[in-house]
Amino acid sequence: MRFIKLFILTLLIYGCDQKNNYQGNVSSALETLQLEVSQQDSLEIKNIISIQTKNGNFEEREKIWAEDGRWLQAFGRVFYGKDTIIKFIKVLHTNPRYAASTANEYSEPEIKFLRSDVAVVHQYHERVGQVLDGIVTPTRRINTTYIITKENSTWLLRDKVTMDERERSQN
Repeated sequence: MRFIKLFILTLLIYGCDQKNNYQGNVSSALETLQLEVSQQDSLEIKNIISIQTKNGNFEEREKIWAEDGRWLQAFGRVFYGKDTIIKFIKVLHTNPRYAASTANEYSEPEIKFLRSDVAVVHQYHERVGQVLDGIVTPTRRINTTYIITKENSTWLLRDKVTMDERERSQN
């Protein structure tokens, strides 16, 4: 009976030690990722987001999109490919109903690195004064999620999803 108790106690101690080793390995992997992601990477990603927040600057926008980029915009249209995206952005920014609006309240981009060469970024902003169907819309509360990848030492915007927040019902 003593032998069985001693054996079970040994298994418990060994199992706890293995769990600690596993947690140590996970912590070590996260530290390694943080070392691989430099401050320069974060700055380059923030620059991409900054370019997205400015009106016009089509040449800069063209440089930050991946050739096979995709944008799902807030009204449900999906644009595939850098050329198609830039063409639509030019049309959008010259549209008087859109140009009448202003964007403000930009939040600081929240950057999460999935790997040293892949980041997901979230940003919130508000757009005021946009005209749809001849009516000035209420303030749009917009959330945008970006997937940005590093390819050949250059960060590129691969995917952008834009969503408007909606009022929640009281039910």
